[in-house]
Amino acid sequence: MPMARKRPSLAQRVLAAPTLLYRAGLGWLMTERYLMIEHTGRRTGLTRRTIVECLQKTPEGGVIVASALGTKGAWFINITDSGKARIHHGRRRYDATVKVVPPHEKAAPLTAFSAAHPTAARLYARRFRAAGEPGTTTLADYPDQVVLVEFRPGRG
Repeated sequence: MPMARKRPSLAQRVLAAPTLLYRAGLGWLMTERYLMIEHTGRRTGLTRRTIVECLQKTPEGGVIVASALGTKGAWFINITDSGKARIHHGRRRYDATVKVVPPHEKAAPLTAFSAAHPTAARLYARRFRAAGEPGTTTLADYPDQVVLVEFRPGRG
């Protein structure tokens, strides 16, 4: 007898909602602050989807995002392994090449994001703060710890 599938919890359904919006062609409802990365699982070969926040748009039409789990996130490992992804950003969809932003290029996007979204930047900075550090620090204060990825339109 086949095993019955366990129904997703309410939390799982809420967390899946943004992905469902993008898959239904309604990603523009999420505003241009968020985007969906579509990538291939390195072990399974299955299509995976991850919603991330856009830190900055690039002049070339790409985007820069931060990896919340640094180099340990599954999506980060998958996209750096393959070097490509498909980006769904607002109404735009494009194949992208992947570039991990080098340390000397991190300051500008982190500073711009922290200035444009100070509350979010302070919340994200909590991950890097040492005990006793003031709660006013932002992502821009931790360029060595934040992993940034740039997605550039086009195949590499």
